[in-house]
Amino acid sequence: MRFDLIKVEKENKNVIYNLMQLYTYELSFFEDETTNFTMLDSGLYAMNKYVERYWQEESRQPYILKCNNKLAGFVLQKFNEENINEIAEFFVINKYRKMGAGTFMANKMFELYRGKWEVRTLIKNVRAQKFWRNTIKNYTNNNFEEKYIRNNSRLAFYFEN
Repeated sequence: MRFDLIKVEKENKNVIYNLMQLYTYELSFFEDETTNFTMLDSGLYAMNKYVERYWQEESRQPYILKCNNKLAGFVLQKFNEENINEIAEFFVINKYRKMGAGTFMANKMFELYRGKWEVRTLIKNVRAQKFWRNTIKNYTNNNFEEKYIRNNSRLAFYFEN
């Protein structure tokens, strides 16, 4: 299995938007009073306005993941207002889960962007929490912290590399 992380240029941003539909559908399973995933009359999910900023602001970076040259997922990274690297969005297509695709993508992002990190999960998304806990634990040799944030509506992981 060969994985490649590729920065997405503006002319290819539709790939991110298309994958965001699958990602949003999956996140909709965890919708509660703190999250809202709106389905439009067109049958597509409404996208947050911030996604377009990944091709407008230097502090935001969009990537796709390929597995043996096939599209396997995406990650959106940003450097937030508190000078912390953040995984803003992270998605691996089901077919490539349990093959190391997510771990590869996470570790590659950690290598590309050094410093303080924050990774947030929806409180109901236990699968994501388990993935991030294991991935960050292995990456940091268990040198990380977990905190409930946003009135206990999110679980966040913090570390520095």
